[in-house]
Amino acid sequence: MAGEIAAKRHAQAVFEIAVERNELDMWRSDLDLMAGVFGDAELLPLLESPKIRFEDKADVVVKNLVGVGDMALNLARLLIQKQNARIMPQIASEYGILMDRHQGIEHAVVTTAMPMDDAMQASFKDNLAKITGSKIELTAKVDPDIIGGFVARVGDKVIDGSVRNRLQNLKQNIAQAA
Repeated sequence: MAGEIAAKRHAQAVFEIAVERNELDMWRSDLDLMAGVFGDAELLPLLESPKIRFEDKADVVVKNLVGVGDMALNLARLLIQKQNARIMPQIASEYGILMDRHQGIEHAVVTTAMPMDDAMQASFKDNLAKITGSKIELTAKVDPDIIGGFVARVGDKVIDGSVRNRLQNLKQNIAQAA
């Protein structure tokens, strides 16, 4: 949880810098490359090891981040110094969400009990776009535990039209009436 909060905070700071300098696409590219390097299963233990000097870790990362801007390299060094290298992929992901939102695109996750066909996904995209006023990037998930219906998450908003939720509400109403 703390890593998620730190990733969001770093992504927000980077996004504000990128907007201020009109470098949105450059930062997205740099962060994606950094996420790949920091997400490397062989490199991450080296970056997290307290036995290896900071300077040596920074040198390894800089050699793997050819073409990345100076400010992005400073972010990489900061994450290594604060022993937060593990959150770099989350920072890149959060930055992507902020950039998409800035461009009028919202990410939605729609969970159903059964897989959705293309027509159903298109219908969800259209309806969610009307509700939010944004273009929707949809991710479909399947969770048989919701029994039927759907649960849609768009940003901080949740639309729960699942049978499981309706049954829970019915149970609470019956308990209150008794």
